[in-house]
Amino acid sequence: MGATSSLLDENKSNYIKGQVDEKIKEFAPIYRKQYSLAYLSQIRDEFEQRKEQHTQFLKQRAPPEPGKVLYEENVHCFDDSRRWKVRYIVIHATYVLECYESYKTFLKGSAPLHRLFPTGGTILTTEEKYMEMIDQCCPCTNNVKEDFAPPVASMPGQFPVYLRLQYRQDFYFCFQDEDSQVEFISILSDCVRHQNKDFLKKKTCEVKAFLKAIQLYGQMKGRYESWDMLIGSDVRGLANLFMEDLMPYLEKELQPLLKSKRADKRRVWFATVEGAYFLLQVHLLERISTLKQECQEMVKQQEVLMRSDMDQISSSRAFLEGKLRAMVTEPATKYCTEHVQPYLPAILEEVMGPISLGFTEARDLSESMMEQLCQDFQDPEQSEELRQALFTMSKANLQSCYEKVNGLADHVQELQQPFNYCIKGLVDSTQIDLKQLMENIEYTFELLVRKALEDPSVSLSMAMQKASNRVLKQFDYDSSTVRKRILQEALINITLPSIKKHLAPSFKEELPKFEQYIFADYSNFINVENVYEDIIQQILEKDVSMVVKEAASKKKFNLFTESRYNFSVSSLSFTPPGSAPSSPARLNTSPSVRTSLPPSPLLGNGLTADKSMTAHVSENSAMGQALTIMEKIDEGEKTLLEESSDDVFFTAETSTLDTSAETKPELTTNALEASVCSTPLIKETEAVESAGTSNSPKGGDATSSDFANKPTVVLNPICMKTSGSDDEPVEDHRKETMKTSNDQAQIESPTCDESTYPIAVCLSIEDAKDKEFTGKHILDLSEKASESQSSPNLEDETRPLDCVKEIRDLVVEIIEIEDVVHPSKENGEKVQVQTIEEQDSIV
Repeated sequence: MGATSSLLDENKSNYIKGQVDEKIKEFAPIYRKQYSLAYLSQIRDEFEQRKEQHTQFLKQRAPPEPGKVLYEENVHCFDDSRRWKVRYIVIHATYVLECYESYKTFLKGSAPLHRLFPTGGTILTTEEKYMEMIDQCCPCTNNVKEDFAPPVASMPGQFPVYLRLQYRQDFYFCFQDEDSQVEFISILSDCVRHQNKDFLKKKTCEVKAFLKAIQLYGQMKGRYESWDMLIGSDVRGLANLFMEDLMPYLEKELQPLLKSKRADKRRVWFATVEGAYFLLQVHLLERISTLKQECQEMVKQQEVLMRSDMDQISSSRAFLEGKLRAMVTEPATKYCTEHVQPYLPAILEEVMGPISLGFTEARDLSESMMEQLCQDFQDPEQSEELRQALFTMSKANLQSCYEKVNGLADHVQELQQPFNYCIKGLVDSTQIDLKQLMENIEYTFELLVRKALEDPSVSLSMAMQKASNRVLKQFDYDSSTVRKRILQEALINITLPSIKKHLAPSFKEELPKFEQYIFADYSNFINVENVYEDIIQQILEKDVSMVVKEAASKKKFNLFTESRYNFSVSSLSFTPPGSAPSSPARLNTSPSVRTSLPPSPLLGNGLTADKSMTAHVSENSAMGQALTIMEKIDEGEKTLLEESSDDVFFTAETSTLDTSAETKPELTTNALEASVCSTPLIKETEAVESAGTSNSPKGGDATSSDFANKPTVVLNPICMKTSGSDDEPVEDHRKETMKTSNDQAQIESPTCDESTYPIAVCLSIEDAKDKEFTGKHILDLSEKASESQSSPNLEDETRPLDCVKEIRDLVVEIIEIEDVVHPSKENGEKVQVQTIEEQDSIV
């Protein structure tokens, strides 16, 4: 744009500082209160030992070091002298663009000429669109065609890039080929998105307090709608807010002073606005830093009371919430029913359509890249070339995916009619999530391929194809999880402001009266307005959840339904190295037996959300299902499956020889309840985290499975009596009749008048040979699991207190006496082991 002196004199500078001081006086009390509440929430999380839940299966690479270079290249830049010069551009993982005079000065460690924070930037590639935006921002020369942008005739290339920055000097770049332009736009777009959102996504007390305080401050001024300039750091966000109030003053004071030529008028105007913006930020930085320091000292003094009186504080807040809920529920529910619910399905369509197109494009791009790698690299000797190709895959251009998500901007008009919602923030955060998933795909695929390269006995092409299938299935589930989160947050952010704005006239004067229900000692830790808004949001969340669940049940936009057991399932046959401990693999059922599971009584008997449970159907009857409860392990701990090249399966033993997947009996609700209601909780070893999937074709016979052809060790179901006194010794159960055949050892209960519990464990013999999985080894694993984690204390009217221990002893006893390798019938014919087919989707 060129160096131009601004018209910001001392009087105007003092006025700006005074305005900042006045607004900070209004903002500071709100921030202090919210800082105490955020700190209290952090302490409550410590007490309740809340941990971040891992809801995704794709492995995520560790964040890059801030010093990592993401982009470096010689680029033509338009400098202050209004001439094009070659500059050396470097972009680190901090997403700040550094402009050096040359590559030599960069190597010498000299300071950059510019350090550009592209927060709020808009990237354009044509002069026409850029000048349209300039016309909207400059009040002095609207709709005037003139030479303000860099002259096209003198450009060193045919591919320009215009970076428009709100309240700041614009930057211009030029490239001689389209590929270089596209690459630069891609990395520059990432910088804009991350600079906009990274700070606001932090979970620190400062960020939480700032976000809530600026929201309440805006509502105090009558602003309830979303705001697209809440970007960057807290100082920049407040500066953007204060600049909106300052712009009318600048227009009034500066317009009479702009007497130069039209092009110069614009340059002087933008230079003055930039000077005011920087002055405001510098003054704000001092005030905000002082305010943060005061808050940190304040919470240190309050921390003792927070920790000692946490229960009383929570009780006082609950009492206040009850009083507020009685007043707010009826009008809030009525407004939601009449003015929000009818719009939610339409908003879902408007929002999820472009987002799902972007994620679908990303999936197709990943699938094509992995397929190309599978075709190009089939020889293990090409390992170095393969690693280089994987690195290239991680640098894939996602511009086509981003453009699909940018389609949200076309839907602004529909959303603005009833709710006046700004879509820019949603676009940025969605594109960040999309890019993260793409990086997760590349990293997970790389881990699986690297594991295949380490084993010379494994066919590389087959391993890569299997890895591709597993990664895509994990992406399907992760994509559904991420998009549902995006959708729920978007629906709330779009509609909640209208509810608060509608209810404000009725309750704004009533809320202060509820301060009397808060103890004076706890007034710093409870805020009436926070409780009031939480109640409104909870009412809205019910309606939003219903709409999202309905869309998931209809498989709309490929959204998967969540399991009612509150645990995640995966389509992987094994967990990649280093995956999150909450990523269990699952056995897949054929389409004929895919049926939803009823609520299990185990959920009320000590089964927590940290345990994964899988139910499968036996061919004998609906009673022949197997229930396996697998403990989660800590992050980074090696699992049994990662150490073995084969998979471990949990299934029920089959009793028929020729039964296809299509003829399996359906698992009915009554049958499952009958078998589960009396099933005690059995604690499995920590070593087993996930179950493998078969390679049989969809809908095909189980005999085509690789697993069905392997020799296996099968333990027959155990029938045990569940009734009896609590003092019944374990030895009474062990006096059951034992029947042995050529290949099997069985324990049968003489009395099975009540519900029975089938147990089956199936291990691949190859696993047993490679890893020495003998009965003693399994016993040792079970004992170690019992020592490391105590068994849940189950109390049930129909079970003895030590029921879990007794059943575990019986299972151990069976493992000890089992020495048969090939299960067969009495006539010598081998018994076919039923495998479970792979599902098409995660339900």
